[in-house]
Amino acid sequence: STLGDFIEDENNAPPDDSAMGQLLSERMEDVLASLSAREHRVLQLRFGLHDGRSYTLEEVGQKFGVTRERIRQIEAKALSKLRHPRRSRRLRDFLE
Repeated sequence: STLGDFIEDENNAPPDDSAMGQLLSERMEDVLASLSAREHRVLQLRFGLHDGRSYTLEEVGQKFGVTRERIRQIEAKALSKLRHPRRSRRLRDFLE
């Protein structure tokens, strides 16, 4: 053993945090896959689930060629679906 084996690397997350984050990402993808492709993509863009950047309603609307109001409606419908007990149950463990 060397001294380096016993010094914590503060730049890396603890292994259990990394594992939990990976599990949450997988669960989130499973839940989002239950939505329509359009709803899935809108939520990815709006909440930065794809590239870490959250896009505005206007920006997402431009990508889809629709108004920001239509994107707001699609987002609201998708979030409503995610609140359904059958879907939200899969993510509830991560909220406690």
